Amino acid sequence: ASGVEANVFHYTAVISACEKAGQWQLALSLLDSMRRTKLPPNAISYSAAVSACGRGSRWQAALKLLSSMPEASLAPNDFTYNAAITACEKAGQWQIALGLLQTMPEMRVVPNAISCNAAISACEKGGKWQLALSIFASMPKITASPDKFSFSAAISACEKEGQWQLALSLLHQMPETGVVPNAVACNAAISACEKAAEWQLALELLQRMPELGATADVISYNAAISACEKAGQWQMAVALLARMPKVGLNPNVISYNAAICACERGLQWESVLDLTRQMSAARVAMNTATHTAALMTFSSAGRWQEALSLGPGGSPRAADLGRSCGTLLMECEQRDLLAVEVSLTDRLSAAAREGRELPADL
Repeated sequence: ASGVEANVFHYTAVISACEKAGQWQLALSLLDSMRRTKLPPNAISYSAAVSACGRGSRWQAALKLLSSMPEASLAPNDFTYNAAITACEKAGQWQIALGLLQTMPEMRVVPNAISCNAAISACEKGGKWQLALSIFASMPKITASPDKFSFSAAISACEKEGQWQLALSLLHQMPETGVVPNAVACNAAISACEKAAEWQLALELLQRMPELGATADVISYNAAISACEKAGQWQMAVALLARMPKVGLNPNVISYNAAICACERGLQWESVLDLTRQMSAARVAMNTATHTAALMTFSSAGRWQEALSLGPGGSPRAADLGRSCGTLLMECEQRDLLAVEVSLTDRLSAAAREGRELPADL
């Protein structure tokens, strides 16, 4: 039986498959194979290879391919530029991403929403919120109106740089322009309020998400709980955490840590103890932040037994007690809590003088 001779379309299809699978080396190898077999790649072949490089965090290789297209008598199209801008965005190369966007009209390629969104996201990651908003504002002049991805990237840019009023303004513009807010946009706005200590606005946004057409997720609740924590609203933080399972969401370590930190600020050691027990029951592993907040809450309240029982599994074994004591003393030193440090040191010294092991009820 005679074999089927591979053509440009076959090669391009396989390169596209490599791009989706993250196999950038294989994509480049196939493109090189096309050149060697005198089977000229087309713009789609190049675009797929550029995109594969972007997925593989090889932005330099993506740019090299883009710049080599004229040598192959090919003009980059919007797909190629979008792939290159996205590659730069993923690598945090906001200057190059912006430069590519500005080059497109010069090369007689009209930027589209994908081009602008990738450039906005690149500026957002680079902390350039003014540039991100500038691209966002220029979209109706150069391409289609902003979509949910444009708004989300612009709101995230404002959130990261503390521009919470602008973040809220952009979120409110979405329904006015016929764009349904998504969870990403709402979460960024809630986080912006959290960072600005606007906890009431954060809660209001969380409540309004269904009305806006977005579904709250774990990230939404975590941001709202953190907002309450920063404002000293420990009761609300605990209430939000308790609500999560009721709406089908499983709290993670970030959720618990935010609530525990809120209770630490409010000197609510019993609530902290209850939350650590909830974590154990839910099989959510504590991390350093959990231990630190819980230890300081218990030690400040003079609850040494609870503080020293925060080893793995909550059992006050000798090795765990030693680690807990060390952590407590270090935290007291760093936080300038002299009275607590002296009290703990005195108790430890007394136990050592008498030749006793560290007691669980120290």
